[in-house]
Amino acid sequence: MIVEAGYDQIAEPYARALAEVRGTGSYFRAFLDRALDRIPEGGLVLDLGCGAGLVSAELAPRARVVALDVSAGQLSLARARAPRAMLVRADLAAVAFRAGVFDTVLAFWSLIHVRRDLHAEVLRRIHVWLRPGGSLVGTLGSGDNPRELAEDYFGAPMYWSHFDAATNRRLVRGAGFRIVQADEIEDGGETPLWIVAEA
Repeated sequence: MIVEAGYDQIAEPYARALAEVRGTGSYFRAFLDRALDRIPEGGLVLDLGCGAGLVSAELAPRARVVALDVSAGQLSLARARAPRAMLVRADLAAVAFRAGVFDTVLAFWSLIHVRRDLHAEVLRRIHVWLRPGGSLVGTLGSGDNPRELAEDYFGAPMYWSHFDAATNRRLVRGAGFRIVQADEIEDGGETPLWIVAEA
């Protein structure tokens, strides 16, 4: 699998690059702070596509964290950063959890690595995993991208697939969510669709 092998190869340089562009003063930082405020003290959070554990590490002081990623290389870094998190190695498009178990699902730059014809079903399953009133927080694509394969992304091949912002808003609503925020905002050279939605 291109995404799994790619992130295994680039885990450390990618994590360093993210730490630089998503720090203090970035839109991501402000967005994440607002997301953390939505999480109840001691709540159960799924970090879906946790990467190197940068977000999971911030969650750990206030919540119980399930950190999921397909890449063993990324999870090894997450283990060091977020030792209290429960790590799960799985494909986010295939994993299953019990209904109503999570207070919040975070999905930053993860669903965009899944074939877009699967996105509606993944969003529906996320809605099922959340307790009533729970939140989905993260980023989705904002441009029409059926399939993109880069030969050299931080030194490894990588794959993306996503819909435009309007389609993604429809998919989120169609999965049963009420959208709180769905804005296209540039940050760090990218313009994702920043999503906050309630189950």
